Amino acid sequence: MGLFDSVRSLFETEALSPHGICLLWRPELIWTHAISDLIIGVAYFSIPLALGVFLYHRRDVRFSWAIWLFVAFIMLCGVTHFMMIWTLWNPDYGVEAIIKAATAAASLVTAAALWPLLPRAIALPSTAALQAGLAERDAALEELRGAMKTMMEMRVHESRQKLLLDELNHRVKNTLASVQSVAVQTLSDTRDLEGARNLFIERLMALSSTHNLLVTREWESASFHELVEATLRPYGRPYGISGADLRLDANLAVSLGMALHELATNAVKYGAWRGEGRVDIEVDVDGDQALTIVWRESGGPPVTPPARRGFGSRLLERGVATEVLGEVNLDFREAGLVCTIHAQASARMQIMEPAG
Repeated sequence: MGLFDSVRSLFETEALSPHGICLLWRPELIWTHAISDLIIGVAYFSIPLALGVFLYHRRDVRFSWAIWLFVAFIMLCGVTHFMMIWTLWNPDYGVEAIIKAATAAASLVTAAALWPLLPRAIALPSTAALQAGLAERDAALEELRGAMKTMMEMRVHESRQKLLLDELNHRVKNTLASVQSVAVQTLSDTRDLEGARNLFIERLMALSSTHNLLVTREWESASFHELVEATLRPYGRPYGISGADLRLDANLAVSLGMALHELATNAVKYGAWRGEGRVDIEVDVDGDQALTIVWRESGGPPVTPPARRGFGSRLLERGVATEVLGEVNLDFREAGLVCTIHAQASARMQIMEPAG
């Protein structure tokens, strides 16, 4: 018999009977075999599919070729079970024999490859060893980061010290300039040395009060409401403040603090606080961020406009107006002085959100 005849006879089914005949076509046996082989076949296809997806996403896995051998072997096992279902009703035992032969070859190759691979797999580091190595590496990295952080902090500290010294120098110069301006204006406003001395001390105290407030805010900014409280509370006279609060930068806070002191001193000497009156300060904000700050005196003796502008008037109408990029008006009404500041909200004078 030639090779062709041998191959053809392998697929000959006329003389063969389906496997179901051996089971006498009993339904309980037929369907138990069929359903069991179907479930086993599906499982044998699902397992290698999961392994294949894992290997596709984890191409760094060592000995992945061995897992691919498992994939081929298990899939062929699944095919044999599907063929066992087929041969229950169809006597294609030749096809089943070829599939089983391929499965046997795959199982032989897989088994032969596993034993030489076994010592290399055993020599792989354990999970505990890997974790210990990672912990040692992490500790070394943390130590290195700590050393680098210390070096950077030293550099940052040196840079910060220089920055602080420069800032201190700048603030001292500004303070000395303010003191010089107060001294010049005080001495030019009066020829009474004793009176000038007292007035100069009062103005220095007002400047100091504003500086104390700025120190509590790390010299970054000050609240207008707090500035009013710090300036007017020492006088012990009735006053009130209403409306929005403002965040003032340091230099503007100094200027407004001096201006508030001059207005308060004027109220004691010539205005509402000379009698039983009071001072009310109001901050109004309209829709386009325009600000109006009003100092209003009431309840005191009748007011007459001064014969000449003193230090306080010049500070308000020139200095403060320039600082806020706005306009300052002094209205010496008979019922009481009204000082109005018109300005636009800016980075130097910001509207603060209500607390809560």
